[in-house]
Amino acid sequence: MAELTPEEFLDTVLVPEKQSDHICWNCRGLKPVLKGSKFPPADIIGWCMKVHWPHYWCVADFNVVKKCYAFEAKKKG
Repeated sequence: MAELTPEEFLDTVLVPEKQSDHICWNCRGLKPVLKGSKFPPADIIGWCMKVHWPHYWCVADFNVVKKCYAFEAKKKG
């Protein structure tokens, strides 16, 4: 069995409510809305942990973001 990094492990345990092609979806700073969560409005896909810290920026699926100064790609393999 392959060793998982802590980030990869959390990706398997914390299942997001929905998938998106939003640019933030591939950023390490996005914390997605978890499956079964009843709190956030339906259009929110998660919160950015880098922009406007400590008051996290809500990321809606309909926001058009082409480039972000805080973007940091998730590490893959």
